Amino acid sequence: MGDSEHRISAWWVVPLSALAWWAGGFLPWIAQVSYEVTGLAEGATAGVRGFLPLPFTGDDAVVGLVVMALVGGLLAGALARVPASAGAGAGAAIGGALLAMAATGGSSWWLVTRGGLPDDGAPLGMLVVTGVAGLVGLGAGLLAGLGPAPLRGLALALPVVLLDAWFWGFVPGHPVAPVGTWWVFAVALGIAFGLAVDSRPIELLGWLPTAGAVWVLQAAGPALLAVQENIWPGSPLSEDPLSAVGVVWSEMAPAAIASEGHQLGAWVVALLLGAAVAALRLSREASDEAELSEAWA
Repeated sequence: MGDSEHRISAWWVVPLSALAWWAGGFLPWIAQVSYEVTGLAEGATAGVRGFLPLPFTGDDAVVGLVVMALVGGLLAGALARVPASAGAGAGAAIGGALLAMAATGGSSWWLVTRGGLPDDGAPLGMLVVTGVAGLVGLGAGLLAGLGPAPLRGLALALPVVLLDAWFWGFVPGHPVAPVGTWWVFAVALGIAFGLAVDSRPIELLGWLPTAGAVWVLQAAGPALLAVQENIWPGSPLSEDPLSAVGVVWSEMAPAAIASEGHQLGAWVVALLLGAAVAALRLSREASDEAELSEAWA
């Protein structure tokens, strides 16, 4: 009863999730534009005519859109946990995220096409990429916020492996691109492991599918870079976007069996951090149950 009294209305989640998707997920893009305005970085990321809400132009647009839309969707979906009603919270988070996607994506598409780019199909492709990545992130956020504990880590697998790309986007002049920063990966994976435990030690078994998914998805960054490098006007990938599946598969398949590029040291740190976070959550849950039992005694 006391906990529900401090929950906010689901109506507030609509604007909050919209802000979380754009202002949160695309914060590196907003930061890069501000760097250029203040002279901290050089470039023309502002787009064709004025500021673009989304980075639809540029050589690194595909990876940046995927990463930032994914992170934004995760943040927006996680807000579904805030209201007392899970159903109302989920509906509000979905509505807010879709509203932000439509507003920012539509305005960016209109500004780019009005600028008269040679390839008029590119903005539409960027719009599709943004929508798909945003929906994937939104699903992960909803599952992480409202789903059962064993599935939370699994839902966070893709955001974990792409999070370092999002952080690198805050460096002046640096694109949103995966670098493989070991400590970002270790901390993110450790927190994902810890959040996958609620009240029972048996939930630690949920780490196994999470670890397997993360192990394979560590090739997601290189796969996105490979797709981006194969996109240019008139390229086979531009003519047949579905061929990107083959490029991604060629990068992801070896990751299931090879140990190269998996940052084994970071895995050790992640497991230790995950165990610490899980132990803290389990001990807190046990303490709350003990206090409740004493109160009823």
